[in-house]
Parts: sequence; structure tokens; C-alpha cells
Amino acid sequence: MIFIGISLFFIAESIYAILEIGFKLDMNSTFPSIADYFWCGAYVPVLIGLSMMFYGYKNSGLPLGNLKLYGILSIILAIGFALTTYFLLVPIVKDPDTDSLAKFFYLYYPIADIFLVIPALILMYITSLFGAGSISKPWKYLAFGFICITLGDLIYSYLSWEDLYGSGNFIDLAWHSGYLLIGLAGLYQEELIKSFNTSAK
Repeated sequence: MIFIGISLFFIAESIYAILEIGFKLDMNSTFPSIADYFWCGAYVPVLIGLSMMFYGYKNSGLPLGNLKLYGILSIILAIGFALTTYFLLVPIVKDPDTDSLAKFFYLYYPIADIFLVIPALILMYITSLFGAGSISKPWKYLAFGFICITLGDLIYSYLSWEDLYGSGNFIDLAWHSGYLLIGLAGLYQEELIKSFNTSAK
């Protein structure tokens, strides 16, 4: 499911590049574009995949760690969501110059990102209970990757809403870093599987 989601991200990025570079479109004036529908759709399988991993681990009977840390994490995420809502989401909703469709996409990205970061952080913490070895590495990279994408989307929503975003903006580094870290997570997971298969033989 995560692979399907990342593939949809790739399709969205490709469509965006074709529209901007090939057809010379101003992507701010054409927001939302067809690429945004693929980006939005990508969050669904990724979230399903992360949730499946979490519930699978939970049902395995393996330790879930310190419950107090979950409480602290919940408070931090609640504060982050409250700040995002107050400083970004509410002004966008109240903006009379932004149409309803654009508002939906401006709001969708940061909210969906928060829902992705939560299970990714939980899985990173759970796997860290096994130590700093190869088991925890994929989830650390995956969680940090989604955090980078979340930061990029939050800043993008604001800049694009204010008509200040353009390709080559510094926030592009957040998305590139996020994709790179998610790719590294896949490579480390592949190495982990190979090591298990070798030891099983």
C-alpha cells in the first residue's frame, strides 16, 4: 500500500513537471491541477499501509513501549495541529478570494500529512525499542521522510495561498529530502529482509 501511494506521488510529480515545463503553465494560477488529484489520492493507500503495519504489530503481542510517551506525543501533535489550524487553516477558510475547490486542496494537504505522521512516528518509536540496529532504521527514515513532506506541504499551502510559491523555492528541499528518506527506508527494509532470509537458511 505504501508503494502504491509513493507511485501516485511519482505520477503527480511527473504530471506537475509536464504541465509546468512542457506546457509552460503557471501552476499557481491553475491550482488545483490534475496533479493535485493524484497527490491527494496517494495519501489514502499510504495511510492504510501504515495503519496495517501498526495494527499488525499491536496484535502480535510485542511490547508497545511506555504509554506516557504516547500521551506526550499526543499533546505535542495536538498543539501542532491547533497552531496549524489557527495560523493557516482558519485564514484560508475565511479568505473570500479563494474558491471552494482551492480551499479544499489547501486544507487537505496539511491535515492529511498530520494523519500520516502520527502512525509513522508511533512505528518509529515502537521499532526503536529493538535498539539502533537494522530493524528500526527503515521506520526512522520513513518517519523523517513524512515529517519533511509535511513541513513542505504546510509551508507550500501558505505560500501558494499568498501567491508566493514558485518552482525552485527553498521548500522544495523538504519534499526532495522526504522522498530521499522514504527511498532509503525501502533500501534498508530490503537489506533487512535479505539478512533474515540468509539467517533462516
